[in-house]
Amino acid sequence: MSNDPILTVRDRADTRASFLRKAGVGGAALVGGGVLLGAGAGTARAGHTDSVSDVDVLNFALTLEYLEAAFYVAALGSGSQALPPGVPASRGKFSRGAISGSKQIAGFGGRIRSTAYGYLSAIRDHEVTHVAFLRAALAAVPGAVPGVSPVDACTFDFTKGLTNVGTFLATARVLENTGVMAYDGAIRYVDTGDFLQAGAEIATVEARHAAYLNLINRASPFPPPPRSAFDTGKKPSEIVTAVLATGFVKSCPKPVMELFARFTAAGA
Repeated sequence: MSNDPILTVRDRADTRASFLRKAGVGGAALVGGGVLLGAGAGTARAGHTDSVSDVDVLNFALTLEYLEAAFYVAALGSGSQALPPGVPASRGKFSRGAISGSKQIAGFGGRIRSTAYGYLSAIRDHEVTHVAFLRAALAAVPGAVPGVSPVDACTFDFTKGLTNVGTFLATARVLENTGVMAYDGAIRYVDTGDFLQAGAEIATVEARHAAYLNLINRASPFPPPPRSAFDTGKKPSEIVTAVLATGFVKSCPKPVMELFARFTAAGA
């Protein structure tokens, strides 16, 4: 992982190539289309670790969904949905015209240009829905303590990831591909069938987001060879390290930091 995090992406013509360099990986190191994790990071394998609870995994997923939902709301505005706790309202940074008229979209046909804002807004609404769903699921677990299950959101600052449409789309691509790796890597620690199904149903939607963001960033929608028929999961502790390295996370509640520490202590 580079010591120069994602937030140092600058506004210039080679935004996407610069973004990959600043993230610390080149094209050959991409895993599952994501660029936050290099080839050296360990790959999650099938099996169970009993010291990691289902509630911990769901709270981990919720923490990532908070980040994604807050990012899209900051970029596009709150939309018509009621926002769940942890997702701050925003008027948005980019209008429909700014998206469809951007140089990143300009080279595509009229259909893609005219639908880009709507599809990105749909992704925002999906992430907001994921937050609301996971919060409700965790609150229904017997013995749930507010602020602990579900955990409260971290505080985020996406300023440098939203300098223009190009950095917005590039950052969105990173977050979505990382989300896929996160779900694929965390599912090995889930024991409850209903939670497994819920996680899989969210993960496949995240993968659709990633494919779309890859395409409008002019990258392949598929994982790179030689494992192009498979996505690769990453352990929660690896995802936590990568996400914290972006600089988007300004602070987190104590239960969230304790959650991160439990994953590290368990080798998960």
